[in-house]
Amino acid sequence: MGLLTVLFAHPALAAPGDKEANQGINAARGGFCKRAIPLLESAESQRHRPSSAVPLADCYAKQGELLKASEIYHRVASEKKEPGYTARDVAAITSAKKKAAQIDARIPTLVVKPVEPYEGLVVEINGEAIGDPSAPQRFDPGVPLVVVARADGHEETSQKITLKEKQRREIKLRLKRKPPEKKPPQKPVATKAPEKKPLQKPVATKAPEKKPPQKPVATKAPEKKPPQKPAATEAPPGPPRRAEAPAEGKPGAREVAERPVEMPEPTPPPRRKQRDVWLGAGFQGFFIPQIAFQLLGEGGRDVLVPGGDIALSTRLGRFDLVFSVAYARFWMPETPFKPKGHPDTDYEIVESDLQALQAGARLVWNVPLDRDEVFAFRLGAGLGVGWTFLGDLRRTQAYPGDAVPGDPSTFVPGDPYRYKKCRAPNDPAGSFRYCNQLDYDADHYPGYVEPSWFTRPKGRPQGLKPVVYPWLVLPEIGLALRPWDRVAFDLRVGASVTGVLGGLGFRVAL
Repeated sequence: MGLLTVLFAHPALAAPGDKEANQGINAARGGFCKRAIPLLESAESQRHRPSSAVPLADCYAKQGELLKASEIYHRVASEKKEPGYTARDVAAITSAKKKAAQIDARIPTLVVKPVEPYEGLVVEINGEAIGDPSAPQRFDPGVPLVVVARADGHEETSQKITLKEKQRREIKLRLKRKPPEKKPPQKPVATKAPEKKPLQKPVATKAPEKKPPQKPVATKAPEKKPPQKPAATEAPPGPPRRAEAPAEGKPGAREVAERPVEMPEPTPPPRRKQRDVWLGAGFQGFFIPQIAFQLLGEGGRDVLVPGGDIALSTRLGRFDLVFSVAYARFWMPETPFKPKGHPDTDYEIVESDLQALQAGARLVWNVPLDRDEVFAFRLGAGLGVGWTFLGDLRRTQAYPGDAVPGDPSTFVPGDPYRYKKCRAPNDPAGSFRYCNQLDYDADHYPGYVEPSWFTRPKGRPQGLKPVVYPWLVLPEIGLALRPWDRVAFDLRVGASVTGVLGGLGFRVAL
């Protein structure tokens, strides 16, 4: 019974949350934070222990929730050892102090500093008002923040930002004043029309009583006075005369006001003047693909030939006649190569540092893409001559790089790009089938320089180094941009005897 009591005492006496805490701590140590976080959160909600809180903060930090992690670290770091804390809890308190300082250095901050005092200023970040925006505000990195600011008499402004770890961002806040409000025009106060009084009827008067006629009294006849002329009286004013109607054929005032005014048609701006002579310069390079080597043999590699050119062009209707002088550097690192159909023992290591000048003429057809020829499509061709004035072409016999010196059986064909240079005939030992003096490359050892096309050593074939060579471009396709009257930019590509041509340059009108 004592043994059974010992075996089953631990599960019976386990505190709430210990099971979740142990499972979460183990998951956090294994790096499985997605599984550890809910277990440790459950354990902390049941009973707080530093030994489970610190792993929970570690997982928050790995997930980018630095504010949560900082809060837990600081809370644990401020704790003191309490009864019941284990050695693991004490170690967690000690580590939390160091981790709190480290996590605080990673948390980004944001400061919103007004350029001038604003009355009634309110700053909100993600909808939450900030009491003192000039004080650093801490946020998790990678979280989109919407900063909204408003003040009395100013327009509201909004800005979206995202902070990175350890970033210390400061925003200079400048608000724009609202324009003064325009008062709507006041409508005239409607006044009542004066009331019309009804016409008063004339008062009826009694007719005078008729008196009986009196007998006439005999009187002297009145003296006859000469008749007086009637005094001239002014005629009563008549009704006002109406305005005379306009004579036929003459427009009235209303007709003149209502007649539409004919505006002259706008004249289109003059076309941009074409310039006849241009001087230009720019980058010009060639790309020689590996497939070009494989047309003549086996091996080779992609080669980029940089350079530049100076050009003088003149306009001939829709065509440009271009005369140019160009520089090209045919630099090629060590590259295995052998002629087509030759055995593996004829592989050589070829390298070049040749430099050339090219002079040529091109005829380019311009197709305008707009009225003023700001954009133009260009199609053309060119020919000329090149002169290799500097540098050498070196060829050295090669043997398989995986061969074992002294064992001829190991000198078998392999990857040519791992081949090494022969030092001398049968050097290294056993390489006599690759490093020998039996054919045209008898002296192709370190220090050998290939002669030019115009040189033919006694008893040997003519040299392969090009001194003067033809230059041809067909076709050449390009696009021209002319943003200003006297300045234009050209982009062109084409196929040439020296590889795929590419160029970017500018021109100035003379």
